Amino acid sequence: MNERWVCKRCFADNDDTNAACHRCGLTRGAEASQADQAGWAAQPGAPVGAPVGAPVGAPVAKQQGGGWTRFIRYWWIPAVVIVVAVGFFTQARRGDSGEINSGGTVSVDDLRAGDCFNSDEDLISEVDGTPCSEIHDYEVFALVSYDAPAFPSDAELDAVFKERCAPPFSSYVGEPYDTSELWGTMITPSEDTWADGDRAFICVLYQGDPDDPDVVVPVSGSMQGANR
Repeated sequence: MNERWVCKRCFADNDDTNAACHRCGLTRGAEASQADQAGWAAQPGAPVGAPVGAPVGAPVAKQQGGGWTRFIRYWWIPAVVIVVAVGFFTQARRGDSGEINSGGTVSVDDLRAGDCFNSDEDLISEVDGTPCSEIHDYEVFALVSYDAPAFPSDAELDAVFKERCAPPFSSYVGEPYDTSELWGTMITPSEDTWADGDRAFICVLYQGDPDDPDVVVPVSGSMQGANR
């Protein structure tokens, strides 16, 4: 699992592989004064992050008008006979109404709104589906699409989440994303599948640790209509 680092200018959360902040472009390890932080935060449209004057390196907090998201990239493994055979006995089962009622593997292609699952991988082709009544990390709340001339950057993925996932979050949970105590992320195409024409995005919610939203807190029960 990749380690993360926090930008000292805008407090954005970044992958270990990023040489510069995906949000403001500050080089990894570069220092930023409070004046620099304030100048960046004052730009029109700048996302809400840690408050100006907070200790350098402070974690980003979800606040009114803003939100932190992270993105799971997925890809497909070419199918082989033995994988298909094993998968038949280990795949999740659905009830008559379509809900997962027996845990097992679920292809990302087969995920539906209302599905609950576990996954700790950054690149995934399938997840561990589970009934929402059992302990789980994530819940799908919407399936959306997004098209663009080129594969979206991390900054553009922030905008995709706000434009495509935040509205259905409100209707699914019963609370606007900006004020909800829950957090959101997306399963996105990889650059390879994007090149093949994939434009499917899967909107996912989870319970984050109040002190560190990057830490997922397992829950039981669906968050649909939770009004949280």
